[in-house]
Amino acid sequence: MSKMSRFKYHIAEKRGTAYTIAANTTLTAANILQDGYGFIKINGAYTLTLPVASSFLKGIVLIIAGNNGSSAVTVAAGFGGGGTSFDSVTIGAYNTIKVWCDGSNWHACGESVTA
Repeated sequence: MSKMSRFKYHIAEKRGTAYTIAANTTLTAANILQDGYGFIKINGAYTLTLPVASSFLKGIVLIIAGNNGSSAVTVAAGFGGGGTSFDSVTIGAYNTIKVWCDGSNWHACGESVTA
């Protein structure tokens, strides 16, 4: 079995498993690539910080749900390469957003990016 096959199997094992955060958390590329988390629940008024976009994360889509009107997702370089003026997305209570990595930047789909 090739390394890629083992990786795909590992990801398939994790399908349906949500990564739940209940404190301010910085997500790493390993959380996404090795642990296979694609659905993240933010339980409370906490901030999830995404890893720096890279070619290893190209094509990754994360679904992030918040259960509090103050749940937030941030990225240091700004969403869409917009710089620090566009570095945060606040998720409305019980709403869900998708974020997508193009290898250079993260892009928020479904919510407005705010300064």
